[in-house]
Amino acid sequence: MTENEEFLPISSDGRLRKKILQGGNGDIVSPKSSVAVHYTGYLHPQGTKFDSSLDRGTPLEFNVSEGRVIKGWDEGLLTMRVGEKCQLICEPDYAYGEEGNPPTIPPNATLMFEMELMSSKPLEDPVPVKIKDASTAKATGNSQFSSADYKSAAQSYKYGISRLEYSWGATPSETAEIKALKLSLNTNLAACCLKTKDLKEAIEACNSALELDPVNVKALFRMGQAHAGLAQFEKAEGVLKRALEVKKLLA
Repeated sequence: MTENEEFLPISSDGRLRKKILQGGNGDIVSPKSSVAVHYTGYLHPQGTKFDSSLDRGTPLEFNVSEGRVIKGWDEGLLTMRVGEKCQLICEPDYAYGEEGNPPTIPPNATLMFEMELMSSKPLEDPVPVKIKDASTAKATGNSQFSSADYKSAAQSYKYGISRLEYSWGATPSETAEIKALKLSLNTNLAACCLKTKDLKEAIEACNSALELDPVNVKALFRMGQAHAGLAQFEKAEGVLKRALEVKKLLA
């Protein structure tokens, strides 16, 4: 059980590596999916087996990306398709770390798993449904804002933002639509927070908007207003000056 050039890094630090033994079918596992996995785990490079679902005759079932399994599994499964078999090498920080998992896994152990993905079912709604929900929330919030019901409007905008938190599998056009929606929802939320005097929350919403569009004039102006309301006049002046510069450039 020796590592060779067929193992490819699937983490940015190279400490999680994978070798495909048999290709799978269908889509790659998405975050927030329910999966069933058959596996056998070995200490690496010793080759000592410490556990196997095959011995029990039942695959392990769990939800991905919820921290119910080791980090190497949560990340490695997001590269797999149903029916795929692979070997996954997890260095200690992707396995059980400094503490290990006594008595079978010692501290700072590197592990190798032979895995087969038996099934995968997304738990999240399809991207088009999320976009529709967020768009509806935005329209509802706009109506509430027009009626001066700022607290209800803020809740509607927050719900719309939450629906777009995960957008795994979005097409390029859907990704662009999601970005525009998140930008609008955050700037609208900031406007609500200015009305309700929730100024720190207004700044957070503006920061979220500016991460999407660093030269968004609405977000810059509203952030400047929030800083001024908090008597952070130097910050307010800097942000508002930037907003005016951007506005002139875009005119």
